Amino acid sequence: MKKAFSLAEILVTLTIIGVIASMTIPNLQTNAHKRELAAGCKKAFSTLSNAIALAEQANGPVRKWGLSDNSSAEDFEEYLLPYLNVIQVCKNQSCCFGEGKFYKADKSEYNEISDKGYGTPAVSFILADGTNASYDYAGDGSTNTKTFGVNAAKPIMVFAVDVNGTKNPNTLGQDVFFFVNTRDGLKPAGADAATGEINCGRGKDGSECAALVIKYGDLDYDKHLAEEAAAGGSEGDSDGGESSGEQDKDKGQSQGTK
Repeated sequence: MKKAFSLAEILVTLTIIGVIASMTIPNLQTNAHKRELAAGCKKAFSTLSNAIALAEQANGPVRKWGLSDNSSAEDFEEYLLPYLNVIQVCKNQSCCFGEGKFYKADKSEYNEISDKGYGTPAVSFILADGTNASYDYAGDGSTNTKTFGVNAAKPIMVFAVDVNGTKNPNTLGQDVFFFVNTRDGLKPAGADAATGEINCGRGKDGSECAALVIKYGDLDYDKHLAEEAAAGGSEGDSDGGESSGEQDKDKGQSQGTK
């Protein structure tokens, strides 16, 4: 006759299952959330790239648009808004970036993005998928300076994107990413930065992580940077593309100066 499990044995088994579940489920949820944020970064990059491409088909190259820092709102509405699925536009007002509290990777406050957006004057907007973003004309640049790890050449458009809207963590390199459009097209922040110079990973503020997300599809920055360093360093070969000129590895970076 087959012996049945005792109540004590069943309780012990359920306890063990409960302990294992409590140890593994949070990690699974965290990893799933990170994958979702990485996917949001890649989607935002694709959405903005497509909008710029369509705008150029209709209006010619970006460099001929006559962009100006003083007319950011008008420029955005004329050239980009028709090609984005936007549900709300905020022009120099607090309505698209929530409370405007953003943080660096070390959890200290990052004040370059406010509740009005990035840059001055500020133009922010909400996409239909809930993504919060802002547009800014960052002024003149040259191939001797970088904007968010991207070789800068006039005209420079900077997009700050919070891929999960006003939800936490509102942190650079986690749900907040930057993209820069130059003569070479839209590039994710960090696209032209060498492995040892990219502002992403342990000890960095996280503002140049977008290139690594586009390249690897996840947020495991330290792992990928260690692999690249072991392989001899990055030559700016992310999917964001290389500059048509020789890479400048000057460590001084201009981040959307006004």
